[in-house]
Amino acid sequence: METFKGFVYVKQGRVGSKSEGPDYYLQTLNKEFLLKYADRNLWEPDYYLEFFCRKFVEVNGKILQEMSEDRDISMIIVASIQEIPGPYITR
Repeated sequence: METFKGFVYVKQGRVGSKSEGPDYYLQTLNKEFLLKYADRNLWEPDYYLEFFCRKFVEVNGKILQEMSEDRDISMIIVASIQEIPGPYITR
């Protein structure tokens, strides 16, 4: 298990396909990670990760490396996630 700190945001992925749905990302200081909490259909939102959108968080999880044709995608399988309170966010 590794720990990551960053900002969670959502992108509407796969636009134009039958499996349009939200993708959840963690933006850290150096890199962007795709987040996966549980198995779900591609058109369904992940309500657990949806709660943390637009918040600074600390994520504990395992990294999976996936390769696509045009870019290197790093995915974090989320074991736990918690919000970082505002006064503790570094500037």
